[in-house]
Amino acid sequence: MKFHYLLVDDLVGREEFERQVERKVAESGDLLDERTAAMLVIKDLGRAHVRIRDLKETPSLVCFFAKVLSVGEPKEFERSDGTIGYVANVVVGDETGKARLTFWDEQAHGAHELGAGDVFEILGRPKSGGRYPAVTAIAVQEAACEISCQEETNSSTLPGSGGEIEARIIAIESPRTFRRRDGSPGEMVEAVVGNEEGVFRLVAWTPEALLGVGAGENVVIRGATPRESGQGIEFSLGEAGSISSSDREITVPMDAVLGVEEGGTYSLAGSIRTIHPPHSFVTRSGRQSSVRNLVIADETGEIPVVIWGEKAEEYLVPGDRIEIYNAGARRGRYGDLELHISWGSALVVLAEEEREVEVEGTIIATAQGICIDTGDDCYLLAEPLPVGYDVRVRGMVHRGIISVCHLEAVFPDPEDLQRRLDRFSRRS
Repeated sequence: MKFHYLLVDDLVGREEFERQVERKVAESGDLLDERTAAMLVIKDLGRAHVRIRDLKETPSLVCFFAKVLSVGEPKEFERSDGTIGYVANVVVGDETGKARLTFWDEQAHGAHELGAGDVFEILGRPKSGGRYPAVTAIAVQEAACEISCQEETNSSTLPGSGGEIEARIIAIESPRTFRRRDGSPGEMVEAVVGNEEGVFRLVAWTPEALLGVGAGENVVIRGATPRESGQGIEFSLGEAGSISSSDREITVPMDAVLGVEEGGTYSLAGSIRTIHPPHSFVTRSGRQSSVRNLVIADETGEIPVVIWGEKAEEYLVPGDRIEIYNAGARRGRYGDLELHISWGSALVVLAEEEREVEVEGTIIATAQGICIDTGDDCYLLAEPLPVGYDVRVRGMVHRGIISVCHLEAVFPDPEDLQRRLDRFSRRS
């Protein structure tokens, strides 16, 4: 009864709700069980079970029946305050569509108890946006009803289910070790790939499969097994799989800042408006990690981006043209919508041509390194110079770094200095 009461706790007190449920059972001559009677009371109070297609963001809880289609593994993540959290996503469906259930922390560890094909009554808080309607799960309980999904998860309908997939390699991570179930060590490589159907995560359980393959190349991936999760489609490539070059031109669709909604996963291109230095912290598990904040803009608007882990240490400067892939959209600590780049995401800096400049300024020390400050711009020096000197330099600039070809000292004009001192004296 507590499960159903949460749907109407803002309308009626607990004791009154229980009295109304008991009255329903008595009026039926004890033909109704407590759960059915509670559902009738909820309906009388103006709340009712909904279908997945009718899930919309609302301040109140909703309840619906759905069949479990796939269950994702709990994943560890680092919050902005350095604490460790856990999240698990479960895709469910009914006759009208699919939804993504999100379980947090302790509930995430229990999500594996939901088996594919089981039907549950689900109590949760829906949020807008994303590939499927997103629902933060509050509680679930088994239901004795039948649900036939129009679009049940079927590996034959997933990209690459025919045995191969053509895609562009977007990014490749460094190999990392893991322990097999028998305790023996193994090595794996994760990559982010994409094609006209979307952006996917690829896990190669034999790193040799990706040897000689670089980011930006178009390839044919054979023998990879697709799996659908709440965060999209993942491919697992075992020893029998292979990767070879492809001559086909592959286009990866990109999203726009204007279309980003909470709960979704997005890929977009834009320019860095502002960026902060990386911030190092130690997680509760004792691991050293980093986080970095920036703002990216495209022709439709701008949005804050939070970069976690090793990606936060990459050299970035304002004005850089970047592409981000598989970034999750969620609310920040102050309620603003943010894109988070972490596990399964990719960040690509687009190439920029060198240009020749001649500038005059003061050599200063910054968190990024030794720079020349012109008053309007600040260029990072490829080779450091003594701090505090005024200089005129000519050189080549690439992504905010200037390689000096010619250097000369700039001495202050005595008359100009005297005029400044006179003005300062009059103000005093």
